[in-house]
Amino acid sequence: MEENKHVTIYDIAERLNLATSTISRALKDHHTISDKTIKKVKKTAEEMGFVPNTLAAGLRGNKTRTIGVLIPTVTQPFLS
Repeated sequence: MEENKHVTIYDIAERLNLATSTISRALKDHHTISDKTIKKVKKTAEEMGFVPNTLAAGLRGNKTRTIGVLIPTVTQPFLS
């Protein structure tokens, strides 16, 4: 894997020769996926360095769980 490349469920699916929907469900411990497949997917994801993209998940669910802060100026030590 390239150093700057983020591992996706597509990469895991390609390595395991499974559907991306199966990978997604296995990572979420879905009841329709066998325990054997879940263990295999999670082990491969960990080996490949998979990290879920929380921003993408937040956008899909309409909840980013992000707080924005507006300050008038950064130069005043009290406000920054």
